[in-house]
Amino acid sequence: MTGFIYAISGGNAALAQDARVSANLRRMVGSGILVAVGYIDPGNWATDIAGGSGFGYGLLMVVITSAFLALGFQVLVSRLALATGQDLATLTARHLSPRLAKAAWLAGEAAILATALAELIGGAIALRLLFNLPLIAGVAVTGIGTFAVLAMTRGNADRHERVIALLLSVVALSFVFLLFKANPAWTEVAHGVTETGKALRDPQGFLIALGILGATLMPHNLYLHSGTLAQRAQDLPPQARDMAMRVARNDTIVSLGVAMLINAAIMIVAAASLSGSGMVVSSLDDAHAVIGHTLGIGAAVVFAVALYAAGQSSTITGVLAGRILSKGFQVGSNWSDRRRALMTRVVAGAAAVGLLAFTGGKDPDGLLVLSQVILSLALPFALGPLVVLACRKPLMGAYVLRGAWAWAAIGATVGIIVLDGYLLLDLVA
Repeated sequence: MTGFIYAISGGNAALAQDARVSANLRRMVGSGILVAVGYIDPGNWATDIAGGSGFGYGLLMVVITSAFLALGFQVLVSRLALATGQDLATLTARHLSPRLAKAAWLAGEAAILATALAELIGGAIALRLLFNLPLIAGVAVTGIGTFAVLAMTRGNADRHERVIALLLSVVALSFVFLLFKANPAWTEVAHGVTETGKALRDPQGFLIALGILGATLMPHNLYLHSGTLAQRAQDLPPQARDMAMRVARNDTIVSLGVAMLINAAIMIVAAASLSGSGMVVSSLDDAHAVIGHTLGIGAAVVFAVALYAAGQSSTITGVLAGRILSKGFQVGSNWSDRRRALMTRVVAGAAAVGLLAFTGGKDPDGLLVLSQVILSLALPFALGPLVVLACRKPLMGAYVLRGAWAWAAIGATVGIIVLDGYLLLDLVA
């Protein structure tokens, strides 16, 4: 690890060899893996599978573009945390208007509840596919699994990261296997990337593209990333800030790069095995059935196991993000992780059970879509404060965002707000 730190520090041997600084810099590695979980939750599966089955490889470039856009904002929030030593929630509460801070807090809590809803519904669907367990019972079992994971980690950051890395590895290896089974024609994949415009001109394709964007860039991930890095950066001397930013940036690039490849693999598998199958693939159940028919029962089992791992992996990150959010906005900041997890899962579980009972359990995927809509609408309340704070020189000092990068961040934020508005109007219509 010291050699890695030396390499990315530009050859600053004095810093790289300082034992205390080196130990603190090592702690910068790992936060990216926590963030990567948000890019492969069941909501992402729903949008990627819809895109792949409906438009082949035409929306693959949307997956890649969304990942790069999310990467830019995650690097920006890590820069904010390391420059100030504080997280996004704390800075929003201290430096922006009380009304805006309250709106940001409420939107952040809504995003965490939406993530918990997606986790419970995704886990329930996976358990139904694996064991034919009723959806409501699956929600209960998935909730119990949440507390089992929390008991395993016991508030230890290193354990958090190891468990999440394990779950992420299960998902990644599962889709390596599924890619091998699907055996896509890579020349067709490359050709499909060139037909993105055609897919986006279709109204349904455009809406799926918006869903992919909303499922990729998540507001609670911004709070989580800033919080974990701010905590780890508090003991860093000023001269180590530049190196810490390089370490955090590279950690984020590697982790989110893996998540992007998993998302791309989901869409490629869907396009190769579901597109043109003669069946209407409108749900994860249909996708599981068609994969079992085209790739074999073993592939269908791997698909379901990966789905459960993807849903369960968001457990820890949702709880951690909630703790950072509460502490930063000074709302229920004395709650323990378990108490917060209990309250969040009770509310999300009650909503899931109520909605499943209301619909007769016929459209669980619709609840996944609902969770992604909530995340999309909550996103501007995190992105806006992030960009405003990052452009304030008195706060950021030498690390202030300026010039072309500042305008790019502002433009991307405005664009996302406009697209969210379009999505909301379409839903209302």
